Amino acid sequence: MALTEEQKTQLLRKGNQLFNEGRFFEAGKIFTTIGYKDGLIRLGDYFFFDKEMPLVAYGFYRNAGHAKMLDRIGDSFVFALECLLGKEPHLPKPATGARKAPNSLPEESLKIRSANPYDTARPLVPQKVESKENKIERAMAMLKKHS
Repeated sequence: MALTEEQKTQLLRKGNQLFNEGRFFEAGKIFTTIGYKDGLIRLGDYFFFDKEMPLVAYGFYRNAGHAKMLDRIGDSFVFALECLLGKEPHLPKPATGARKAPNSLPEESLKIRSANPYDTARPLVPQKVESKENKIERAMAMLKKHS
C-alpha cells in the first residue's frame, strides 16, 4: 500500500521533529521510508562532519544515493587501510578540468564546506590545514575505534 501525500507530509514533519530532538536513527527510519533524500543527507552530514562517525554517515549517504560523499568516505578508508598496511598511500588525482584556488587568496579565507541546514545558526569557522601525519594518526585511531 502506497502512502498518500498527506501521510508523507505528516511523516516528514515527525522525522524533522525527531531529528531536532536528537533522535537521529528514528528520524533516519522515517526519512528512508518516505524516500526523503535531503533528510538522509542531513543525517549523513551530521554524523560525518559533527560526530566524525563516517561508517554511520555512510549508511545514510547510501540510502540517499549521495555518490560524492560515498566516494569521499571510500577514498578515506582506502587511504587509512594503506597506511595501516604500511604501503605508500594512494592519493586520488584531481578530476580533469578541476580548477585550483587562486594563489592570491590565503588558505584561511577559503570555505572548507558550506553550512548545513541544521547548523546555519553557527558561523563557519575557517578550519586549519591538517598535516598528513595528523590525518594518518586520526584515520588509524578511527579504524581502531570502529573495529
